Amino acid sequence: MIVKKHGYTVKIINRNLAVVIGGKLGDQWQKVGRLLGKGDANPKTAKNDVKTYGLSLYPEKGIGFGNICPHAKTCVSSCLAHQGQGGMSSVLRARVAKTVVYQLCRDWFLNKLNRELHIRRKVNAGVVGVRLNMFSDIKWETHSVMQNHPGITFYDYSKNPNRHGWMLENYHVTFSYDGQNDDAAVNALESGSNVSVVFYDNSPGAKCGKAAHRQILPSWWQGFPVIDGGLTDWRPADPSPCVVGLRLLAKTYDSRESAIDSGFAVDNQLVAIGGEV
Repeated sequence: MIVKKHGYTVKIINRNLAVVIGGKLGDQWQKVGRLLGKGDANPKTAKNDVKTYGLSLYPEKGIGFGNICPHAKTCVSSCLAHQGQGGMSSVLRARVAKTVVYQLCRDWFLNKLNRELHIRRKVNAGVVGVRLNMFSDIKWETHSVMQNHPGITFYDYSKNPNRHGWMLENYHVTFSYDGQNDDAAVNALESGSNVSVVFYDNSPGAKCGKAAHRQILPSWWQGFPVIDGGLTDWRPADPSPCVVGLRLLAKTYDSRESAIDSGFAVDNQLVAIGGEV
């Protein structure tokens, strides 16, 4: 099968392999084979005690059509998808190609994803975790992915105000604060769900790169306790309701300032009044 649309060409070679060319990929074919990455290859999920796999797509409208992060606003410029290994050409191309196939050959993509999830569950004993929205905000439950794999615990972060808490028995979603969704964040917390908030401080050296990991998190936000979300990415085990404190990990000073100016990152040095920061 060959699909040509939006400047891309997708060729389905077999049920486990597709190739993509055009658009952001230029005139060089890119293979799409394995969809799920090993959690220990990602610095966030590598901290999980639970064996975790992740799906890394190219965020927002990055491939030139469609939008897999429909609620993204202030987080676009500082998205972690563009930092670390995400800046490498080979990684970027792989994410772009997978996203193109998801958009243009949805049935092939979902069938391949379901087969991989079945295999991951079969070869791993005990609890298996999967984060399908590493850099996206797709409602995978509408594709029955979670429902097809009750033996896997899925988790994600989302800026969709209607998606937080335990969406299904095996699917946990943490709502993401972005500086412009205050009411939705508070509503999520008051309903018993958790909210992730990115904090920053201006301590000497706590700026960009590795030094950014030394930034101090506040103890409270909006009257709710803050836990250190950098210790592990395994959100299903978090107490609730709570605020999952994340540090602003900016690649450049420009992206750091953009995240601060937009309100996406919250100043952790503001004086706490009445339990709020």
